Amino acid sequence: MKREIVKYVSGRVIPAIVTLVFIILAVRYLGPVEYGRYSLLFYTVLLAVALSFHWVQASISRFLRDSAGEPGVALNRFFYLTVLCALCSTLIVALAGVFLFHATPAALILVILFAFLNHFYLFHQAILKAHNRSVRLALLEGADQLFFIAVFVAGLFLFHWRSSLLIFGSLAVGMAGALTLRFLIRVKGMISIDFRHPQWDTRFSGKVIGFGYRLSLWLFLSHLLMAADRFILLEFFGYHEAGSFSALKDILFKGVMVLTFPIYISYQAKIADRVSSGKKREAWVLTREALSFEVLVFILGFIIFMIVKQPLLNHVLGIPGMENWLVYLPLMISAFLWHTAILLQLFLESDARFIRMILAAGFCVGLNIALNLVFVPRFGITAAALALLASTGCYCLFIFGFSLVLRRKIESEIPGMKS
Repeated sequence: MKREIVKYVSGRVIPAIVTLVFIILAVRYLGPVEYGRYSLLFYTVLLAVALSFHWVQASISRFLRDSAGEPGVALNRFFYLTVLCALCSTLIVALAGVFLFHATPAALILVILFAFLNHFYLFHQAILKAHNRSVRLALLEGADQLFFIAVFVAGLFLFHWRSSLLIFGSLAVGMAGALTLRFLIRVKGMISIDFRHPQWDTRFSGKVIGFGYRLSLWLFLSHLLMAADRFILLEFFGYHEAGSFSALKDILFKGVMVLTFPIYISYQAKIADRVSSGKKREAWVLTREALSFEVLVFILGFIIFMIVKQPLLNHVLGIPGMENWLVYLPLMISAFLWHTAILLQLFLESDARFIRMILAAGFCVGLNIALNLVFVPRFGITAAALALLASTGCYCLFIFGFSLVLRRKIESEIPGMKS
């Protein structure tokens, strides 16, 4: 089990580190304007995929396990649902690219290709998770990152391409390369799609929607919280400001994720096991323990960032306007609060309180958009950073409050129990 966890962490943390390297290279050599174009189109893809497809991805593990007698039939149904979702969300991305971003034909083709392939990448990712193939999952994700960064670096330094087209071309090649490798090393019999006889079942599709829509909606809201300020900055200040803000935000959120993810994944299975076995008090103790470790690593990360902040922002990235403490400090605290809330959700998700989490996320997204619309036109990037802090802080308070209510409920069920 420990070896599997190490492999899974390696498969998730290493891609995050690769992403950090990519952000630094992209902002330094392409500039904030091109990074802004990429960031806004990328989040458009994420929003479309989250709303149109993640309900399928979330259901694959559940229904593949429950359909032991006819796994091929269930897999066929999931495959054709994936195709349908890919067509729908790719159309949404194409329309946004034409009417919202006025993308060039070349950029539009690459973004559409990336959006379409992304569905099948997530489809195979979900199948590997359902079969507990952590090594192959790490290979899939690692291959995607390897192909992506190899093409990006080659285009940057060998061909001297300086456009967001290079990023989307690299993303599309990464997806295509990972899926090709997946096809070449697939386990015989694990995936067998009958293309001549589609196994379509409306009732089955309804069950998939009923099971996965909550996670899909939560992911959509979480992506919207990360993207709304970028779109509003673009509307009032243009791509340069939106790109500079997006670069710092992405670096800080990814950096905190690299620091805290090993803690998250180490405690994820333990907390779920305690809850499923009825030991909810132990699950709460483990959650508090994990939070303590997250606070420690955040303090360490904050110290490191303060040491490298000036050379990183001024000389490496070339975005000196982000050195304002009213910008970087709210963003860094927001990243910590967001990942803290994700950790607390391990305790809540197991108790089927997802609807409350969705309502809390919806409220905080609405608050974020309202604050940005009111204050960004006057105060710019500073207002966007503070609005994000208010929104993530509000969401963290909601989740912490739900956790305390659940803890008290657990204690009341066992007389004499104290936390």
